Amino acid sequence: MRLRPTPADLLAFAAAAAVVAALHLHAWGGGGPVVTARVETPAGTRLLPLDRPGTYRVQGALGESVLEVREGAVRFVDSPCRAKVCVRSGWARAAGDLVACLPNGVVVTLTGPGGEYDAINF
Repeated sequence: MRLRPTPADLLAFAAAAAVVAALHLHAWGGGGPVVTARVETPAGTRLLPLDRPGTYRVQGALGESVLEVREGAVRFVDSPCRAKVCVRSGWARAAGDLVACLPNGVVVTLTGPGGEYDAINF
């Protein structure tokens, strides 16, 4: 004997799928609007406005890293590290995103309004 789903079963399944999709989008949908990129180097911290496109050069431990800002996002264009993982990591777009060139000591974090953490793990 084979059981077939009733219309009520299908409705319940569709409602559950919609709730799961909504929760996923709420939790992982991005960090909100981005205002600035906080660039930390061995020499200090610098803030880059993401509403002004341009190329920025920052000095790191190994040499000069080149950052590009465009359309509210930032990425490494070039860096003196060997592996170029920072360049291949692509664009950071959402508040809370982070791109870094660890050998050069350059860390870029995108910040939005408030800039507060919702959780901290140790």
